[in-house]
Amino acid sequence: MNDSELPPSSADSEDTEKRRVGPKRSEASTNAVLVAAYVELSEHGWRGFSVDRVAKNAKASKQTIYRWWKSAACLAVDSALATLAEKPAAPTGNDVRDRISALIEPMLVAVRTGDGAHAWRGALLAAADDQDAGEIFRAWFSESVKIPLRHILAEQALKGSIRRDWDIDLATELLFGPVWHRLIAMRGPVPEVYSRRLVESVLRALSPS
Repeated sequence: MNDSELPPSSADSEDTEKRRVGPKRSEASTNAVLVAAYVELSEHGWRGFSVDRVAKNAKASKQTIYRWWKSAACLAVDSALATLAEKPAAPTGNDVRDRISALIEPMLVAVRTGDGAHAWRGALLAAADDQDAGEIFRAWFSESVKIPLRHILAEQALKGSIRRDWDIDLATELLFGPVWHRLIAMRGPVPEVYSRRLVESVLRALSPS
């Protein structure tokens, strides 16, 4: 991300706020920008991400994009999250492995689809670089993974299936740490059986025995 890609600035904060006030964005226009941003991430990564190219490919103005997103990094993260299927209902069966796998599988499917690994790698780097983008990613992670996982583990602790002193941060790190490692450090593939293996590692680590 180059300095030339920074959002337009103004010495007058009031004028800046006025420029941010405009017509509500349409779903079609929003989707066009998100798709263009995802393609940009896939082809150029975060370090080469260009809002100018996104605007051109989405047939949108750069000024409009910056009215809708606080930063290029926020757009990058949103474009990756937009590839996830709508939040599915959590499995209600008794198999805790299936229930936990269902929390992480949507992202792993997105990573395995097309150039998803490259795009998600870029989105994660954008989230690390930009505070607002990081907040977007953490909010998604908390709502879609951490909170429901906390409920599942609490149930299992009451049943005696895992230790009563289980740690939600440890559990989420065991689930997603290997994914981040594969995507960012090793640039390796994420196998289809990976979610099940990650769940097994969490349950072993939290085993009461």
